Amino acid sequence: MSNRIFKHAFIIIFLSSVPLGVTKANAATSDNIIENYKDSNGKIRPITMEAKLDSSNVPVVENYKDNNGKWKEVLITQQICGLDEDSHPIACGSDGVDSSGNINSPIYSPIVNSTVANLTSTGVNTPILSIGGRQSSYALPGQNSDPYVPPHALWLGSQRAGASTSSVATDNLGTGSSIVLRGRPDGFMDLGCLTCTVTTNKSVFDTRAGLSTNLTSASNIANDPSFDTVVHYDQTGNDEPVIVVKGVTYDATHIFLPSGSPLDTQQIARIHPNMYITTNSISNDVSQQSNTTTDSGLQNPSVGSSINNHNYFVSTVSSVSPDGKSITVNGWGIMNGNNTGHPWKTNDIPTSNYDTVRNNFGQAVAMIGSPTQTGGRNLYMTFDPVANPDSLIDYLNGDELDLHYNGDKSNEATMRGIVIAFDCEGSAAPSSGVCYHPTYDSVGLEINGNNLPNGIKNTVSGWANEYKGYNFYIPGSEAPSLGKNNSHTSFETRTPTSIGTNVLVTRSWVTQNDAATSPIWSDYQVNLGLVIDGKQWDSSANTGTNMGMLSFNFNSANLGGVCLIGNNTASGDSNAPGLCVRGNGDVWSAGAFRLANNSPLMGASSSGNNGIGATLAPDDSGNWNVGTQVSGGGNIKGVNTYFGTVLQVPYIEGVSLIRTGTNQSLDDIKNSSHEVSDRVWCNDCLNVDQAAGGGSGRWIFMDNKNTWRSDDGAVAAH
Repeated sequence: MSNRIFKHAFIIIFLSSVPLGVTKANAATSDNIIENYKDSNGKIRPITMEAKLDSSNVPVVENYKDNNGKWKEVLITQQICGLDEDSHPIACGSDGVDSSGNINSPIYSPIVNSTVANLTSTGVNTPILSIGGRQSSYALPGQNSDPYVPPHALWLGSQRAGASTSSVATDNLGTGSSIVLRGRPDGFMDLGCLTCTVTTNKSVFDTRAGLSTNLTSASNIANDPSFDTVVHYDQTGNDEPVIVVKGVTYDATHIFLPSGSPLDTQQIARIHPNMYITTNSISNDVSQQSNTTTDSGLQNPSVGSSINNHNYFVSTVSSVSPDGKSITVNGWGIMNGNNTGHPWKTNDIPTSNYDTVRNNFGQAVAMIGSPTQTGGRNLYMTFDPVANPDSLIDYLNGDELDLHYNGDKSNEATMRGIVIAFDCEGSAAPSSGVCYHPTYDSVGLEINGNNLPNGIKNTVSGWANEYKGYNFYIPGSEAPSLGKNNSHTSFETRTPTSIGTNVLVTRSWVTQNDAATSPIWSDYQVNLGLVIDGKQWDSSANTGTNMGMLSFNFNSANLGGVCLIGNNTASGDSNAPGLCVRGNGDVWSAGAFRLANNSPLMGASSSGNNGIGATLAPDDSGNWNVGTQVSGGGNIKGVNTYFGTVLQVPYIEGVSLIRTGTNQSLDDIKNSSHEVSDRVWCNDCLNVDQAAGGGSGRWIFMDNKNTWRSDDGAVAAH
């Protein structure tokens, strides 16, 4: 092979025979043909007409008639793309493709024409690059297309390995193929993505990538916060079906087009096996309910909790008739009907009950190429050592984002790992303050893992925030700054009041409760309480007004205990800032202990039997009633002149001292109100051997004759 390289070389042939190939069938109007042009000097110059050779090496056109009616010769050209061993020119694309469009030898061409049916290899040769065949060529040797791949898909790798008559791929030769893509996105819309993928039926001009706005209008610059570029861009939505046909009829395996309105050739060409088919024919077996509202918030969660179950008949394409009068389908059914009331059955046929909710055609309509769910990406990953026993892969990442900040100072750039943005715009925002929303089971992030040990693992520095939401906030695990009463928030939730003037904050925070310079766990208290207002995302827990809290280890006196603390009680006794149950079980209170509705204080017996415990209950007169017995060794002291009745106390035992606290005379006692069995100290009553008027006092009681007597049975006297 010669080392010389010829660029843009042409073999020029001038033929002057009578015109060839000019017939009514292939003649075209010359209204739009430009025969002359004006050069840079303003001179009018003729344009040379060029023609190529046909498959028999005969010029397609040799002469033509110009707009003045004169015959002129055509310049016959042949583009070459290389030289052979004898330095003879090699025509671009003249060899290498057989009659079926298969590559059988190298093709020298700057461009591979897309009209080639297949870029593949014959026989058992492995196809490295291929374009799916036409529907009509599925069964042709060398053009065996995979029915589960779109017919015009560009394939890389072993899609058609095996014998030329094979209908599907049979081996894995050629799977080492890969795509290496390097580029530099440098503009807006499609210029902003290295790879741009869009699901659409519309033209490229109507579906540009949504990267920045159309900045050909300079006024839009003021609306864009940044010039956006990405490596990969996906765009999808609820696109229209590929084809919508109306007025159809059905049987168990067909869609029949209306009489006189078959599919046209373009529609036929767009249909291929296994396309989705939906209809507007519904089954009444699948219940439906009204689930749309005009609320713009969580105002009616009982309606719209999820979308309705699909109740319309669906299928997939098997084939389309050449005359376009019918489409053969792979049977009919209701999507998920086995679980929603319409189980699959043989020879099911779409009904004449038509949908009026999702659409309202009023006649039978079939939609070809109509998915019911879409998404930007679906990663399917499997770990299966049984099926792949020789694999050493034991660590699998679904998506890994490695973001590196190499700034020489902090705060030089903003970095965000995953951004999920739900926008309210268009019809969803009909007026100010109104924002319609999807169903209440819609989520920004959903994790389904029946055997997943951890849903989310979040590891950040202690000074950072683990979670920062409008309502819920979790700062990092940093300890409070050193010093007594310094705090650090553990978490908080924020709820505004209905009129929005205040915010109710439920906060948990840790506080150093003494002045230790090297604090350990016992030098900290943990609090949970209500705070009014305060700064949002306050990791110091210093803002807002405390309204009461639950505190663990409030100080050394309450180590191992828990305190209920009001917003004004902590300023009193630091050892009893509220109602505290200490580590040893003692109960301390900073204020009065009040029982509502005459509720008693009850103590269980040592055996744990509450039924035989002691009770102390108030009555409507403000007196304490002691139940069962009072025993032990303490003092019972009255603060009033009269104790009143002590019910159900047949005896008092084990008491070292009983003191009345009053000095009533016998006359005072007799003149006051008493009941049988009342026992009172008489301050001037006579003891044995004491004379009248010289009594030193003694205990007396009222018998059932209403007579006051001393313990020896003698009538009380003074």
